[in-house]
Amino acid sequence: MTLDELLSKAEESRAEIIALEQALVRIPTINTGVMPTGNETALCHYLQDKLAEEGIASDVLESAPRRGNLLARLPGSGNGPSLLLLAHTDVVPIEDESQWRFPPFSATIHEGRIYGRGSADCKALLTCQTMAMVLLKRAGVTLCGDLVLCADADEETGGKYGVRWLAENHPDRIRTTYCLNEGGGRPLHLADGRLLYLIPVGEKGRMEITLTLKGRSCHAAAPWRGDNVAFKIAEVLRRVQGYEPERDVSAEIFRHLPALFGLSEEITPSNVDGVIETLKATLGEEAESLRGLSRMTLTPTMVRAGVKSNNVPETATIVCDVRTLPHQDEAYVQAQVERLLEGVPDVQIVIQYTAEPNASPYDTPFAEAIRRATAKVLGRDDLLWLSGLTIGFTDSRFLRPLGTVVYNFAPGNPAKGLPLSMAHGTDESTDIEGLVIGTKMMLAIAWETLVQPMG
Repeated sequence: MTLDELLSKAEESRAEIIALEQALVRIPTINTGVMPTGNETALCHYLQDKLAEEGIASDVLESAPRRGNLLARLPGSGNGPSLLLLAHTDVVPIEDESQWRFPPFSATIHEGRIYGRGSADCKALLTCQTMAMVLLKRAGVTLCGDLVLCADADEETGGKYGVRWLAENHPDRIRTTYCLNEGGGRPLHLADGRLLYLIPVGEKGRMEITLTLKGRSCHAAAPWRGDNVAFKIAEVLRRVQGYEPERDVSAEIFRHLPALFGLSEEITPSNVDGVIETLKATLGEEAESLRGLSRMTLTPTMVRAGVKSNNVPETATIVCDVRTLPHQDEAYVQAQVERLLEGVPDVQIVIQYTAEPNASPYDTPFAEAIRRATAKVLGRDDLLWLSGLTIGFTDSRFLRPLGTVVYNFAPGNPAKGLPLSMAHGTDESTDIEGLVIGTKMMLAIAWETLVQPMG
């Protein structure tokens, strides 16, 4: 069996790939963050049955009732490196189902896309990884090291019942030489037709800030007797909306942008926003990814106040999502928020770390294997590569302390102008062609890592 023959098997399995993606989307695994929730075990058992049909053994490890994590392994015959394919099974809630074009768990196919909550985040990657393992097993490919599949729970709420729990309780089951996870793989399209791929080797940190505001309650018919905290909410939100974080251009890509796009000057903190606007003419919305690489973000996501409509509220909370660059620690964020809210009375700031930034080295044989595999699948020898950073947090952060080199690289269809996947949003969908290409990518990366000797 050659790699070309294996990739042909993926093409021949198009209908099976589509059917698997639809089946996974149709299993609701909504994670509200408040127990009981998730129900990932049901999906794990579905995958377990499919793998068993191929003679692939797997275990479902529950961190709590119905919070299952599936682990499957194709053992290697030698002492080569091992590879973990990682994807989470939980999905975020649906705010208003009536706004969806198709029912959110119908997995409806329309114009070459599969619609449904989780179709993109992260069941598309799980489909590709599962099919790659199945096709390798069917083909009888001899691996020099183990290939492990992990379908984990609870990523959307921080991993307490998923990879974090596995790392704390079963580290040897998930410790591998290398790992592929979500969070990257979409190329930038250059003006000369070449593709620039970033391999995200690490990720930004994530903090959750709770701002508690105080006023004085009274009857709403005599509002002058109280201190309506609602007006403080308005002032705080106005300031957060106007927050201008410091710009940072230390990421590798900013050093290469001038040469790649024929820019006349180097990228600096003072001109990076203008550069991003200029690049929109060439890159479209892909240029927006550079914003996340060049600054901290502070985003209000939840506001709560009041207990009754005829009562002036005295207490309110505003919860903000914060994504930090590697050098921006809790003290830095605290100072930024204190400066932003200076002069607003009776505000309490509580910062909770959800994910600390971390990274793997880029100069590794695994990065070279990814480059070879991608070139093979796309049939191109003109691809450009740089290291990158994932602007959201993922479960990768729990694996790096175990000694695993983790890249957030889940490539799919590289075509320009594809509709947005709307992950976490209304009408979330995934591209069918991207599922097939993604399966080929997972196959080729596994081949280059576990079959072909790496330098």
